[in-house]
Amino acid sequence: MATGAGPVALAVANEVGNADVWGVDISQEAAALGRDNARRLGLGNAHFRAGDLLDALPRRLCGAIDVFTIHPPYVLRRDLKELPREIRAFEPLQSLTDGSDDGLGLVRRLADAAHDWLKPGGVLLVEVGTYLSRRTQATLRAAGLVDVSWTKDELGVTRVVSGRVPRTNARPSR
Repeated sequence: MATGAGPVALAVANEVGNADVWGVDISQEAAALGRDNARRLGLGNAHFRAGDLLDALPRRLCGAIDVFTIHPPYVLRRDLKELPREIRAFEPLQSLTDGSDDGLGLVRRLADAAHDWLKPGGVLLVEVGTYLSRRTQATLRAAGLVDVSWTKDELGVTRVVSGRVPRTNARPSR
């Protein structure tokens, strides 16, 4: 999800040749670039679609997905004006922010839908800005994901937060 030109999707498709990999982005241009990249790399198992998160996926995948990855835009709406001009002027708005007050709007939507789309035991991996790590963990737990954890990079900075759909896939009561 939020695949951009598809670097993560393409890497997974390359490393796991028997995987059926889908990259989704709100941008038509990004999805087209992902398709072009897959074609150039000869990765017939990588598919790219433009759309709003899960709306772009074939319905037949509902309940059949092993892993979701997302590198969401996570600049808070109120912080956009504080970004350096070279970022504000040249980056597409949707690659910077999901328009939410906390920078976790897309993560919340994906975590809430994980029970329907992921297999029981399926995993959601979220690349995060360090300042969003704890809030992302709380968001995944609030959505009923379990085994919430984080991975640090070589500098000791949290980069990925993960959670798993319970193996029984019982939705949390709200």
